[in-house]
Amino acid sequence: MTASLVFRQPAVTSGRLVFGVDDGGSTGPVIPPVDLTLDGYFPDVEFTCELEYRSDTQRPMVASSQGGWQDAKHSPAGTAEQMQDAQKHPAGWQALWRKAANAGLPLRMPQPKVLQPDRRGTAGIYELAKRLHAAGRVDSQSGLPQHVWRLAAYEVALPDRLRVGFRHQDGLQDRRPQHTSRVQVALPWLVGLGTDFQEAAPSPVFWDSRFQPAAQPLVGISTPGGGGGPVIPPKDPPCYTPDPHLVFTSARALNGHLVFLCKVAVIAPPAHVVIPVRRAYIVRNTINLTRVDSGAEVQAHGFTMSLDYKSWTWSWSASLHHDAAPHLGRESNGDPAEFAVEVNGVPFRLRLERKGRDRRFLPQERWQVSGKGRAAILAAPWAPVLSFGNAEQRTAQQLAMEALTINGVSIGWDLDWQLQDWVVPGGAWALRGSYMDALNDIASAAGGYIQPHNTDRVLRVLPKYPVAPWDWPDVTPDFEIPSMAAEVEGTEFVDKPAYNRVFVGGQGIGVFGPMTRAGTPGDQIAPQVTHPLITAAGAQRQRAIAELADTGNQEIITLSLQVLPETGVILPGAFVRYAGEQTVMGIVRSTAINWTHPRLRQSLEIETHV
Repeated sequence: MTASLVFRQPAVTSGRLVFGVDDGGSTGPVIPPVDLTLDGYFPDVEFTCELEYRSDTQRPMVASSQGGWQDAKHSPAGTAEQMQDAQKHPAGWQALWRKAANAGLPLRMPQPKVLQPDRRGTAGIYELAKRLHAAGRVDSQSGLPQHVWRLAAYEVALPDRLRVGFRHQDGLQDRRPQHTSRVQVALPWLVGLGTDFQEAAPSPVFWDSRFQPAAQPLVGISTPGGGGGPVIPPKDPPCYTPDPHLVFTSARALNGHLVFLCKVAVIAPPAHVVIPVRRAYIVRNTINLTRVDSGAEVQAHGFTMSLDYKSWTWSWSASLHHDAAPHLGRESNGDPAEFAVEVNGVPFRLRLERKGRDRRFLPQERWQVSGKGRAAILAAPWAPVLSFGNAEQRTAQQLAMEALTINGVSIGWDLDWQLQDWVVPGGAWALRGSYMDALNDIASAAGGYIQPHNTDRVLRVLPKYPVAPWDWPDVTPDFEIPSMAAEVEGTEFVDKPAYNRVFVGGQGIGVFGPMTRAGTPGDQIAPQVTHPLITAAGAQRQRAIAELADTGNQEIITLSLQVLPETGVILPGAFVRYAGEQTVMGIVRSTAINWTHPRLRQSLEIETHV
C-alpha cells in the first residue's frame, strides 16, 4: 500500500511547493519528514494500516512516499490463539456438590437425636407392667411367663411353695430352704443366696438386697399391713388420665403410624418478669429528645420507632416544634446529628437523616424528621463496599469481629455473640459488600440475625429460635403479661408445611446431610439448605432447627400495652407468655413505639405455634 499527497489548492506557477500560508515571497516553513516506528510483540499478528495526510495544498503528483512499516505481507497462516482452539468436552464443567445422587438410605447424623427431648415415659425399675393406652401400671404384680423378654431379670419368678417368689416382700417366715431365680445358677445352700445382681454373703439370720432395706426376720408369718409387710415401690406420675375414648390432638400421620406420646401435666415455669393483675395501670408517659453534641433539648408533639428481627437497626420519626429548626443541622464534622432519646426512661441513640416542614397544623408550623439507629453507618449508602474472606482457619465469631476492622484495626464496634460458635476452614468464605452485609451473611448461615444495642456501639448476634417451638412449654418466659395489662389488636393465621426433615450443608467443603426432628418419622422433607459457612456440625444443627421450627400452623398475635416500669420496651427475641382467654407462649418478632401526647403504647408481634 502507498500513501498519497492530496493538494486542494490550485497549482502555483513559480514551480515551488509551499507548505503553509503563501506570503508571495517566502517559501514558508518546510515540514521535515517524520519516521514512524511501531514496536510491539504480536504473536503471528496480521493487520492493515492506512495513513492519509492532507495539507490542504494542491500539488501535482510527482512521486509517492512509502513508509517502511507499510510493507507487510499477507500471511495465509493467519493468527492462532491458543485459548480459542479448545475442544468441547462432552462431560462439561461439573461442580462436586451439584452432581450428588439421591441415596435411597439417607445419612443419619448423631446430632438430630438432641433436636427434641425424648418424651416417652420413663419406666421405673420396679415396674412389671405392660404399656397400655387406657390403663395405668401395676407396680408390684407378677407378669406372665411369656412376657419375660420385657421384664427385668429379677422380676419374673414362679411361685414355689418352698421358695419366696417376690423379691420385694418378705415371704413366709417359717419356710427357709433356699431362694432361687430363673435367671441365675444357684447352688443349694440352706443359709445363702447367689444372684447375678449382687454379691451376697452367707448369713443365717438375714438376706441383704441391693434393691430394698432388709431386716432380721421375726418368728411367725408376716402379713400385709403389718410391721414386716411388703415394700411398696414408688409410683411414677401417670402419662395420662385413663379414658375409654381416644382423642387425637395432632395432625394425622401420613405414613399410617400412630405415635403415642406421654402427656404428663407440666406446670409452666414462672416468668422472669411477671406483671401483676391490677384494676388500673397508671404510667406517666414521657419522650425526651436531646441533641448529643450540643445538649439542646427539642420538643416533640409525636414520636414513633420500630424494630423487627429482620432489621438490624431502629427506624424512627418525630413531629417537632417549630423552635427545633436551629438544632436539625449537621454536626461540626459533617456527620448527621445524633439524638439521645428516652422513652419512659428507656434510653436510645438515634441518627437524624431527613427533615422537612410540616404545614398541616397552620398557623403553627412543625418539623417532620426521621432517621435510623446508630448501626445505620455500617450499611449502604454510608458504609463502603469491601471484600471479606478468610485465608486462614477462623471461628465464625472471629470472622464477624474481623469484618468490623480495617487492616486489622477496629472501627469502634463490638459484638454480643449468642450463637453456638463453630470453626471455618481457610478459604471457605468470601463476600463483597458492606460491614452489615458480612455480619448478616455470617449470622444467617447458622439461622441467626443481627439486633442493635439500645445505646452502645454493640451488635447482638441472636439465634432465630433459641429454643425449638416444640420445647417452648419448658421455657421460662422473659415476661408474663395478663389480659388486664394488654389487649389483642389482631391475629394473623399462618399455615406452613409441617416439615420434619431437611438436608443442610456447606458448599464445596464442610458437612452435609439430613437433619430430622426427633420423635417424627421424617417423611416431610423441607427444601435443601446450603451455605459456604456451614462447615461444622454446630452450624448445621442450628440452621436445621431454624428451618424446621418455622413450619406448621402458626399465629402472629399483636399485643398493645403500655411501656410499664416492670417491662420497659420489650425487644424482639424476648419470650412472652400472655394470659388471656387462652394462655399462649411465643417469641417477639417486632416492636413498635407510638406516642401522641399523652398516649404511649408499644405494639408487639408475637409468633406462636399451634
